[in-house]
Amino acid sequence: MTLKLGILGGAFDPIHEGHIHIARLAYQKLALDRVYFLPLNQAVHKNQPHYSGEQRAELIRKAIKPYNYMYICLYDLERGGPSYAVDTIRELKNHADFTGQDLYYIIGTDAFEQFFAWKDPYSLLDLVKFIVAARPGYDFARIERMFAGAETYLDRLFLIEDAGLDVSSTRIREQAENAGEL
Repeated sequence: MTLKLGILGGAFDPIHEGHIHIARLAYQKLALDRVYFLPLNQAVHKNQPHYSGEQRAELIRKAIKPYNYMYICLYDLERGGPSYAVDTIRELKNHADFTGQDLYYIIGTDAFEQFFAWKDPYSLLDLVKFIVAARPGYDFARIERMFAGAETYLDRLFLIEDAGLDVSSTRIREQAENAGEL
């Protein structure tokens, strides 16, 4: 039986309710069987995580505990080095839990709009489908314009509108630092 597996990659520095929310939304809207949180090891397109990999993994475990369809995948942390989505997905597809399954990469529009700056984006589009979550009123035509000349890939995208939660890891870290918790 082929499963529909969602993969939510990121720094999770720290994980917050917005991450859980987008995972739940993708699970519900696309009838996924499971959602895997995939914390990156070494950021490529932004600052390095403040929390260690072990700390971030433990925070993820605690956050997803109430959800029987959410899992953590430590592949990037265990592999080490820079975390490129295309490399990770290529290797995950050879892992027993992922081989032969339908993979869906879950991402917000803000990150997806940077997609063509990622390493080997067209290969990644060949490997997985994308669930792109947008805030209400987002102009999905922006994404269509990104794919001008490569419209055949648009059928690999599932666009979902999200009422959303306005939460960011940066803001959580700043609040914790101001409260003397970090």
